[in-house]
Amino acid sequence: MTRPLDWGPLVDLIASYDRFLVTTHVRPDGDALGSEVGMAGLLRQKGKDVRVVNTSFTPPRYDFLDPNGTFFEHFGTQVQPSELGDRQAIVILDLSAWGQLGDMAEFVRAFPGPRLVIDHHVSQDDMGATYLKDTTAEATGTLVAQAIHALKGAFTPEIATGLLTAIAMDTGWFRHPTTSPQTLRTAAELVEAGAEIDTIYRLLFERNTMGRLLMMGETLADLKTELDGRIAYTSVTREDFDRTGAIPPDTEDLVDFTVSLRGVEVGILFIEQKRGGIKVSLRSRTDFDCAKLAAKFGGGGHRKAAGLMVADPLDTSLPMVVAAVREAITRVE
Repeated sequence: MTRPLDWGPLVDLIASYDRFLVTTHVRPDGDALGSEVGMAGLLRQKGKDVRVVNTSFTPPRYDFLDPNGTFFEHFGTQVQPSELGDRQAIVILDLSAWGQLGDMAEFVRAFPGPRLVIDHHVSQDDMGATYLKDTTAEATGTLVAQAIHALKGAFTPEIATGLLTAIAMDTGWFRHPTTSPQTLRTAAELVEAGAEIDTIYRLLFERNTMGRLLMMGETLADLKTELDGRIAYTSVTREDFDRTGAIPPDTEDLVDFTVSLRGVEVGILFIEQKRGGIKVSLRSRTDFDCAKLAAKFGGGGHRKAAGLMVADPLDTSLPMVVAAVREAITRVE
């Protein structure tokens, strides 16, 4: 069992400042957004003024975390940098790399106040911040739940819903090997506090758009394998989005299908970005280290799940990454 984090730096930050900014990574997922709900709730319970501002819009899939459309604010459209000049401290959740801050990176670099990072990823940049990190944690939401316990906060139904979403999504709805007995105990506590697990599941997985289903069907129909079926990969292009009516957040979880094929050890999903470049997601069902492979391209993540960005176009980046995975698999044999 890992040693519990020392939450003293968060206690000190709360004691010293009143106006907080909470943010997370580009293309936020359930762990990122749910953790923000939990952290903002804790800070407000301590009497703090909190703004939750993200560099990406909230995916429609997670709109139930912000039913009034006022909790999450978008940096650059709803909020300008000058409007955040009164913030005294920043709490950054679910990331430890400058590249994951997107358009907010410059603002955070220039921010004169303290920065506190709460994260569970292996990769880490020097962000000039205090780090509260546990790479063995299954989700950042788990760490936020621990912080609420440590600071004697309360699990309201809103906070419980956010944190259950965070933990459930980062554990693949409690099926990944990171799921521990304590994970399930935490989930039970959140359900007892008002998180409706059946409703959360329905809102996350049973509200697909036609665009998402069409895109998923076409992408999986184009699935290819290498190395006698040990590697599986597929891609989504900008034209695919336009043709099907899907949006980039619709690709969340799509990479998991690549490793659902029998015999596949490493799955790869390539997504062409609107601004250029290719986002690559890696998943492993063996001892293959996705984070180590991603780090070769400037990316990072976890051993079983990682990501990276490649500036080259798809016809160059795809064979390059597939070749790197093939080489890594055969080298350890």
